[in-house]
Amino acid sequence: MKKISILLVSMFCLAAGTVKAQDYQTAIGAKFYLGDGTLGGFNIKHSLAEKSAIEGSLLFASGAVGLEGLYEFQGPIPGAAGLQYFVGGGGMLAFGTGGGSTSFGLRLTGGAEYTFSGAPINISLGLDPTFYLAPSTGTNLALGLGIRYVLR
Repeated sequence: MKKISILLVSMFCLAAGTVKAQDYQTAIGAKFYLGDGTLGGFNIKHSLAEKSAIEGSLLFASGAVGLEGLYEFQGPIPGAAGLQYFVGGGGMLAFGTGGGSTSFGLRLTGGAEYTFSGAPINISLGLDPTFYLAPSTGTNLALGLGIRYVLR
């Protein structure tokens, strides 16, 4: 737990630095998670200000449909045009199909995204720990991959 706390404090300190606006305001596409099971679905990311964005996903897995909402701090990675870091968190809600249970959890995220200068394409790769709170507690660590079409 101490290592997680140190990691989170470090990521939020990075997010507090000077940043510039993203190269886009809204992007839509797909997001996939690889970890304790595989899921994927529709994704949208929208910039709120120079250094913040919201991201939402409608996700599908074997036996479940899920929703996630994230608030992210973002900024450029110096010396790498089009490449930005992001760090944030939010919630997730999963509905079991065929009489399965409903689960709720908190999800953190941190990673990098790249927006191509010559094409309206954005890709992201992040590490996404989830802390399940109901109906039972537990954790999951997944690798998130997003591929989006940029609406400038």
